[in-house]
Amino acid sequence: MVKSKWKKVLSAACILAVSAGMVAGCGGEKEEGASTNAPGEAQKPTEISMMMPYFTTEPPKNNLIIQKLEELTHTKLNIIWVPDAAYKDKLSVSLASGDLPQVTVITRLDGGIYAPSLTSGVRSGAFWEIGPMLKDYPNLSQKLSKDVLKNASHDGKNYALYRPRVLARGGVIYRKDWLDNLGLKEPKTLDELYNMMKAFTLNDPDQNGKNDTYGLVSRKGFSDLDMLAGFFGAGNNYEVKDGKLVPNILTEEYMEAMKFFKRLYDEKLMNGDFAVTEGTQANAMLEGGKAGAFISTAIDDAIINDAGLKKTNPAGEIDVLTRIQGPKGERIIASPGYNGIFMFPKSSVKTEEQMRSILAFFDKMFEPEIANLLTWGVEGVHYHLENGKVAATEQELALRRDAKVPILQLSVITDDISPLKSEFPPLTSKIYQMFIDNEKIAVSNPASSIQSQTFTEKSGELDKIKNDAKMKYILGEIDDAGWNRELEKWKKAGGEKGVEELNAQYAKLNQ
Repeated sequence: MVKSKWKKVLSAACILAVSAGMVAGCGGEKEEGASTNAPGEAQKPTEISMMMPYFTTEPPKNNLIIQKLEELTHTKLNIIWVPDAAYKDKLSVSLASGDLPQVTVITRLDGGIYAPSLTSGVRSGAFWEIGPMLKDYPNLSQKLSKDVLKNASHDGKNYALYRPRVLARGGVIYRKDWLDNLGLKEPKTLDELYNMMKAFTLNDPDQNGKNDTYGLVSRKGFSDLDMLAGFFGAGNNYEVKDGKLVPNILTEEYMEAMKFFKRLYDEKLMNGDFAVTEGTQANAMLEGGKAGAFISTAIDDAIINDAGLKKTNPAGEIDVLTRIQGPKGERIIASPGYNGIFMFPKSSVKTEEQMRSILAFFDKMFEPEIANLLTWGVEGVHYHLENGKVAATEQELALRRDAKVPILQLSVITDDISPLKSEFPPLTSKIYQMFIDNEKIAVSNPASSIQSQTFTEKSGELDKIKNDAKMKYILGEIDDAGWNRELEKWKKAGGEKGVEELNAQYAKLNQ
């Protein structure tokens, strides 16, 4: 039975945030994150203050999963719900004022978890360092990924728990029915990938007698090029050579990926308007029979693509591939492994006892009964069991979708932790298994947890130089020599200094 490890990534509500506003305890006499009891008095629930965004017209009310979570963890979660549109500004103001709840989640600040204001707070001692404490919690110490903890660290230390996301999520989404129509096999090499895209363009894969298809649909931005570069052996933004960080754009492997991409453009095997094509348009081209594949950072999108295709073409079939043999073997450019981190301000978590009670709350999420609750909801309301497996009626599924939206935002577990399992359609099961199997070939960014002051200050300017150069090269406006001139321009504008700053920190952390 395939694990349901990554079911939660299919939810549209995948942004977690906690903002300002600490809810006080009764009459201000009892601090949150701890409980005070007279001798012989029953233990009171631990109160924890949080603030979260909501994505619906009304804030969540009477959520059964949260109520049951409070019961099982013996906590009272004082959650203030904030409209998503107001979250970023609210969090920015709260960081500036030091008025933060006990559990603060960082996702969408300018600069993300390494926003200057946040990094400054970390270095000034405004947040708890939890790394040394984690060993005292059996689940947090054993079941959190050490690599992802490192990716979400500050200055080599852990100040955060992370909200897990798929590590190896990239690959190619393609029309399997087209491949079958042409008598081709699934590509295993870069040459075979090119040949598939060429056949999807020139050999009438939909058998309508017209030359009206593209092999590849690309979208604006260069995430697909970066994923492709990983197949060619390029690093994930950076790679380590001779003990030093080197930007991937300075490597021969990245240049080879650009040449491949340019070849698809020159031979009209991909959409010529890729620079302005939105993601929704790309999906429509794939599902509507205008394109045969796209290189994706999220292959689980294929499940939605397959459903969309079958609405108009019941015989159509979407499939995925992730393992392409390149010059350095099979590789997948990895995500950081998280989407949002929980941080704990000392202004509201005032004692180590409080901090430890909050960590205990998160540690309990891995326990079987609570893991089942967070994954599937409440039995009899959000699901029922058939032959020991989770099943759901349409009504139960609808109730579960609504109830899980806020749960996705406060959980530190992945759904495979749950002892309860469910049956999934073949494509879904295949993708979930790929996520598990591909972790061993995931290529992480070695500079993910270090910062450069120059890059922080000049990221907009430097990214523009870099992305404009990529576009010019693919469109044929510059050649190899022109690309190298653009790289020199990038270096002089701050790129070289930024890399030097990153390497200084990298060397310090790896002494």
